[in-house]
Amino acid sequence: MRGLLVFSVCLGVQSICLAQITNRSQSAGSVAKGSRELLNSPKVSTTIASAHTPESTREEKAEKVVVVNRTAPAGVDINYLPLFGNYEKTEAQLVNDELFLSECDHEFATRKEAGNFFNKMAWQYLSEGDKGTATYRFNLAYLLNPENFDIYWGLGVIEFQSGNYSSAIELMNKGLELSDGKNYVFMTDLATIYIKKALGNPHSIIESTKAKELLNNAIKIQPQYTPAFVQLTIVHLLENNLDAAWENFHKAYELNPAELSREVLAELLSRKEDPKGIFKKN
Repeated sequence: MRGLLVFSVCLGVQSICLAQITNRSQSAGSVAKGSRELLNSPKVSTTIASAHTPESTREEKAEKVVVVNRTAPAGVDINYLPLFGNYEKTEAQLVNDELFLSECDHEFATRKEAGNFFNKMAWQYLSEGDKGTATYRFNLAYLLNPENFDIYWGLGVIEFQSGNYSSAIELMNKGLELSDGKNYVFMTDLATIYIKKALGNPHSIIESTKAKELLNNAIKIQPQYTPAFVQLTIVHLLENNLDAAWENFHKAYELNPAELSREVLAELLSRKEDPKGIFKKN
């Protein structure tokens, strides 16, 4: 069994909020409810005085660009940071990694199998609310098989829970690149995080546009996936496209009324009457 954290989006009259339901459960390939800023190695360039000629300035800048080794600060345990915080590991840490991989080679038929084992453990810890241990297990799964998109999904969920939305998006986009492009649940989860960013940045349409693209793709893959229509309703509300919002809300209602949000409905009714007359203000 595999699981996934379920997300739902709720709208209030004066504010829009993202709520999280903490239970992740699905079997591979089954329909489940809709539910990952990686630290890049920086480069430091030295500023050249303006008295130099343009040609010499360009040459000196090229010579002055150096790559900084990013080792973790003292007291920071990188095991509990997504993808080890992208820090460069010490010799002792690299030795420990080799010992761990060697032990897994003896215990499992393949590293892929071992990675799946630790990945499942990670999701279990996450479902129990232990984000630290879950992160460590996802990192071990990453050591064994960095091509498993589910690792980036899990770490992205943890980053989302921690309020690190840019990091969550970057992780999950990496996972999406590694996936087969058909996981509509994953797409909906990623769209949900884009929506959360859009709520905090109402002057930007980048996040809402990306969310809409992901949700439309998810619906093409699985037209019966109710959470995608619910999230698409939220996107259209953000864009103040009320006709489209009502259209998607009705589609979700037709598929599964139990998965609808009273807060979303209240927000819709506060802005425009139901064109079909099904829902009325209290």
